[in-house]
This record gives sequence, C-alpha cells and structure tokens, in this order.
Amino acid sequence: MKAKHFVGVMACLLAGLTLLGGCAEKKPVGAAGGEAIEKTLKAAEQDARTGNEQKAIQEINAAEKALIEEDKKKPYVQGYKSWTGEDAKAKADTDAIKELDHARKDAKGNLAGDAADEIKKAIKDVEVKEKN
Repeated sequence: MKAKHFVGVMACLLAGLTLLGGCAEKKPVGAAGGEAIEKTLKAAEQDARTGNEQKAIQEINAAEKALIEEDKKKPYVQGYKSWTGEDAKAKADTDAIKELDHARKDAKGNLAGDAADEIKKAIKDVEVKEKN
C-alpha cells in the first residue's frame, strides 16, 4: 500500500513540475542587442544612400556578426510555429542575413541605392525577430 501511495505522489509531483516547466516565461532575445544591430544597420543604410559603400560594407559585416553572436549567446526558445511549420524568429533571422548578403554584394558592385534598400529590408527582419 505504501508503494502505491509513493508512486502516486511521485506521479503528481512529476506532472506538476512538467506543467510548471511548460508554462515558464520565455525570455526575449536581448533588446539591447537588437537595438544596437538596428542602429548599426541604419548607419549602414545612411552610408549606402550617400554613396559611401566601403563604410556601409563594414557596418553590414559588423551587424551580421552581431546577429550571429547574439544567437550564440541567447538562442531563442522554440516558440509558436506558423502554419508553415517555421519558427518566426528563425525565419526573420534567416531573411535578415540573406538581405545583408544581397546588400553587401550590391555595395561591392557600386549599387548604393539597391544596397540601402536591402539594408532597410534587413532592419524590418530584425524588428520582426525582436517582436516575436
């Protein structure tokens, strides 16, 4: 009889801990990191619009490195997946890095206006990541 009682208590304890663990609050990816990345990207966009492609490339590289480092330091938890089965933060991260690659290529090809447009898209992707 004591063994059944012990097993029942342990099962309830395990169920309660599982429930509490599943309801734990998700911590957002560092807002300060996201703001710094956005600031760097806005500076890169401004430099690309004024024709300073070399400085824009340096800022693009710095922002991309910061995005990757932020994900290593504070990986985002598996949250809500859309109906496509893709995590919103992961998609925003991937899209931002793709846009930065396009911007870098445009800046190297002296297409400053196109680079600025790609950077603007990357800024929106970083904002989406921070919201989710």
